[in-house]
Amino acid sequence: MFKLIVILTFTCSLQVFSHSGEDHEVKLDADGFEIVSFEPSAEQLGQINELYLKDVKPIFSKKCLSCHGVNNSLPWYYVLPGVKQLINSDMDEAKEHMDMSDDFPFAGHGTAEDDLKALRKTVRDDDMPPIQYLLLHWDSDLELSDKKIINGWIDKSLNILKSK
Repeated sequence: MFKLIVILTFTCSLQVFSHSGEDHEVKLDADGFEIVSFEPSAEQLGQINELYLKDVKPIFSKKCLSCHGVNNSLPWYYVLPGVKQLINSDMDEAKEHMDMSDDFPFAGHGTAEDDLKALRKTVRDDDMPPIQYLLLHWDSDLELSDKKIINGWIDKSLNILKSK
């Protein structure tokens, strides 16, 4: 029990490092107008989602969706006082940034293109999962083969978006 309290205390203190400080503010051009990306077509989004479901979602289901999606298997320690609130807060914050519950395009803070570019940066910089999650879920880090699949999907998807 003492070890669990130490781990929980440590993870709470690391919570500020769980996200790489991305700016989610509205972007303005030199004249103060909001910069708006073009809207991809339903066909483009369908193509990207088809590739996502086939290649990437199986990886995300194992590594990401416990926080960025619907979590149907909470850990045993979820019932401990304070832990439930911490986990719920972490999952709410994760979904605020990128909610993968309903496949691609993801809900959250950005456009489809923004999300793909944010994922590329996150994979490249090993920003996810946060250290406090890794402490209790050692196998949640992306393998090199996972990263190649995800980056391949991102590249294909960005090319699909450019082909308007």
